[in-house]
Amino acid sequence: MITTHFPVMAAAVFAALILACAVPTPVAPTFPFTIEIASPEPTIDISDCSTIICCSDCPDIGMDRAIDGDTFQSANARIRLFGVDTPERGEKCFTEATERFKELAGDTVRVEFGPRSLDNYDRILYYVYTASGESIDELLVREGSAEAWMRDGQHRDVRVAAEEAARGDGGGCLWECIYHWQVGIS
Repeated sequence: MITTHFPVMAAAVFAALILACAVPTPVAPTFPFTIEIASPEPTIDISDCSTIICCSDCPDIGMDRAIDGDTFQSANARIRLFGVDTPERGEKCFTEATERFKELAGDTVRVEFGPRSLDNYDRILYYVYTASGESIDELLVREGSAEAWMRDGQHRDVRVAAEEAARGDGGGCLWECIYHWQVGIS
């Protein structure tokens, strides 16, 4: 038969907590160490940002090289922009989309998780922002260098609206031929 002496155990735990709080024990950090950063919600702050979706306080990571307009290599991972699709190598507008992505990204980008963390090729999926917090995903779509994913994501509606506007205006490399065909311009 097991008996429990709850009042005695509770008093011992309480005494241990009081002693632990009364005498602070200095703890030296061990090096190297990793800091986990939670992905903050993006802000909608038009005053400092030319995009609707902004995240100036999202964590930043280095960009080693652009693979194409929606994929890049960081120090230890391949990153895929969540929510957009740009032309692949050999397709029309590949060079324009890739160059524009490089221009927007620079050496460092800010990142935010979407609803899924990996794609089918085990690339990390992030919403990607400029160093100042402007949405690269939104800019690429708005400028006609990328198509918006219709399926999911917390910023889906903004990207879809940006694509509709770009298509309607014949904006960017992707939509200029379609626009000219629709309005009868050769």
